[in-house]
Amino acid sequence: MKKIFIIPMILLLSLSFQVNGTETMHETMQDIENDARREANQKMNRLEEAACMKSETECLKQEAKNRLQESTDAVVDKYDEMKNVIDD
Repeated sequence: MKKIFIIPMILLLSLSFQVNGTETMHETMQDIENDARREANQKMNRLEEAACMKSETECLKQEAKNRLQESTDAVVDKYDEMKNVIDD
């Protein structure tokens, strides 16, 4: 009689452990695309900064602006990645 109650309890408890957050293929591809886009943008910024012919102050201002934009993009992309993992 105890086996009749124990087996369903074990099955019921084990089902809750199987539900975990995973990304779909589309979300994974979106993450890879975001990473590639961010990296390409970063490389272009470094190239523009290296070729800067303005005054040192203007070049530093542009560099700071680029770093801020890169950081913002990275935070937004990581937020979207975490949201995708949690949503599933």
